[in-house]
Amino acid sequence: MKAVQVRAHGGYEQLQLVELPRPVPAEGEVVVQMRATAINPLDNLMRSGKFTMGKSLPLIPGNEGVGVIASEGSDLPVGTPVMLRHAYFLPAGGTWQEEVLAPRSLVVALPPGSSELEAAAMRTAYDAAYLAMVHQGQFQPGQVLFAPGVGSSVGNAVIQLGQALGAARVITTAGSSAKAQRARELGYADVIDLTQESIRDGIARLTSKAGVDLVIDGLGGEITTQGLASLKSEGTLVLLGDAAGSEAHFYASEFVGKAARIAAHQTVRATKEMLDEAFSVYFKLWIEGRIRPVVDRTFPLEQVAEAQRYQVEGRPFGKVLLTFLA
Repeated sequence: MKAVQVRAHGGYEQLQLVELPRPVPAEGEVVVQMRATAINPLDNLMRSGKFTMGKSLPLIPGNEGVGVIASEGSDLPVGTPVMLRHAYFLPAGGTWQEEVLAPRSLVVALPPGSSELEAAAMRTAYDAAYLAMVHQGQFQPGQVLFAPGVGSSVGNAVIQLGQALGAARVITTAGSSAKAQRARELGYADVIDLTQESIRDGIARLTSKAGVDLVIDGLGGEITTQGLASLKSEGTLVLLGDAAGSEAHFYASEFVGKAARIAAHQTVRATKEMLDEAFSVYFKLWIEGRIRPVVDRTFPLEQVAEAQRYQVEGRPFGKVLLTFLA
């Protein structure tokens, strides 16, 4: 079978398409013949060697995706469409391979008629969004949220979850007028076009200068600075990453005066109970049609280097997926 393997840390060229033996399941395991898998920022960090999660080389990236059951011996018949959950540490590498070996407990059957591409794009972003909002941010219905980066998978997930879970409004940002227009076409009313105004000015305009209760910030840098400045009294900012910059600045007196709070979130630190809670909430919302993961573009597995370059450098609107021949 074909698989994508990283044998040395470095650039996109280190994503090598190789032939590997097909996996053989032990008791309690199933083989999933993959249909689609997502590309996430973590995959870029692992390939470059900046954050390996303790995995040694060679490694197969990928931590989410969908496929069909390809082995006998479990309660799921061969051919059942499924998605993988909590797929960070699978027995034989990640999801960027044609057949994935997984514990039966980490495989979930998809509802009839559901979108495989949406399912492949869901878990990582909605895990992070839900846990950052509810567990770190202590979100309550009726609050005003700020989720910068409408085109990012986590930003988009926060917007959709916020709306579904009862936020009074969810404010977001777009880095271009084209992205702002796309966001409005998806039904997102409160979009700050950063080519037209700053975050602080946009939030002040949209909230009549009242500010926001909760910021879920996956970008860092100046966005964190302006998000902190836009918090209400006793507001909270949850930081998930620093793709837009590793330094943020704020006035200590203003921060202390608001009794504001900063929290950090990493999904890999979440407990099984937290992950199970998150999955049960957003999977149900997805089945009900109340959330819908956004897919920007798909690439065949053979174009994995180009696909990851696009995910990192192309500023996609939604998730980038790798697809497998049926």
